[in-house]
Amino acid sequence: MIPAGPRTALERFLARYRPAPVHEAAPHSLRRAGALAAIEAAACRPVSAASRGLLRLAGRSGRLDPRSVRSIAFVKVDHLGDVIMASPVIRALARWAPGARVTVYARPATADFFRRLPAVGEVGLVEAPWVRPDSGSAGNLRAALALAWRMRARRYGLAVDLRYHNRLDSLILSLCGARARLGFDAGGFGFGLTHRARWPHGLMHEADRMADALRQFGIPVRELRPEFPVEPGEIRAAAEMTGRRAYVAVHVGAGNPVKRWMPERFAWVARELATRTRLRVAVLSGPGEEALGEPVVRALPRAARLDLRGRLGLFELGAVIKGARLFLGNDGGAGHVAAAVGTPSAIVFSGTNEAAEWAPRGGHVRIVEGRVPCKPCARTTCPFNQACLRAVTVDEVLRVTLESLGRG
Repeated sequence: MIPAGPRTALERFLARYRPAPVHEAAPHSLRRAGALAAIEAAACRPVSAASRGLLRLAGRSGRLDPRSVRSIAFVKVDHLGDVIMASPVIRALARWAPGARVTVYARPATADFFRRLPAVGEVGLVEAPWVRPDSGSAGNLRAALALAWRMRARRYGLAVDLRYHNRLDSLILSLCGARARLGFDAGGFGFGLTHRARWPHGLMHEADRMADALRQFGIPVRELRPEFPVEPGEIRAAAEMTGRRAYVAVHVGAGNPVKRWMPERFAWVARELATRTRLRVAVLSGPGEEALGEPVVRALPRAARLDLRGRLGLFELGAVIKGARLFLGNDGGAGHVAAAVGTPSAIVFSGTNEAAEWAPRGGHVRIVEGRVPCKPCARTTCPFNQACLRAVTVDEVLRVTLESLGRG
């Protein structure tokens, strides 16, 4: 996705082909990636169009029959929030073909989440360097081809990859050898897809986009409730750590640094919440983000402080958030966990993308965001000193959190 702002005709043309991953695009590489994408798309589009015609003639591009599918591969090499949003479509695939075994190909960081889903029969670990902004083209291609050959050996009845942010996802599907291959044709790299989903246009939530892609080929997706299963033992362990007094959970981290609201502002809101509501504040962090929570911990009275930074695994984090009266955090994986476990949430949303497309989904989720001309930018660095997040005031966030607690 090309950042907002003045764009050439070439860049406007390339926007639909997503020459670099939406969330991981390094700004210095966008122009070069765009030029390469133009050459590659021009070369691949004729092949893609020809293969589409041949597949139609062979009758292999229409409605899918679940009785003919005995194994399903679902590729989701992505971040925590993205994989939680994908849980409804994985559940839908398992229900559509109850006799099929579902294998999910995932990064090690999210593999345990997929193993916990009842619909998933097996998890294949994948090193996917192309989801990082610092990865090189040659290494990305080698890793993508290795995954395609690995899948090819399994001879899946259906392979699905609904991540359209990078052309390598389309290439993996094209070469994976499954009898049916369902996904998006990004930049002409989906030349081998048997079932090409319509390209996403307009403001549509990511969960809806994935569901729409399946529905186009007769796979029903009846409900879009995200999953994050937490076991009773984990809930008991969280209760032992947090004690009997009610608390709110504050998580100041996010995988993309430009999505992080200022820790000092989180600290001000946390202190006010503790003072006005008499609730304790559980300070949480992701791996390597412990230092970000230090201003929050220092701002809190000792009696109101629950410092859990660096002490929680993935599902322990989910259990602590589930037990909270409120979750306050950035647009990141922890916010999607909060929405999935049903905790009322206040999410500070940056300008990297649109909340209507990527925000955590849930009936008790409140989004606080600032509107700036450069939103959405899809960047991992910001040349404007995070103007989008600086536009979000502490008073506004405090008001939303108090309203969510019923104390407005």
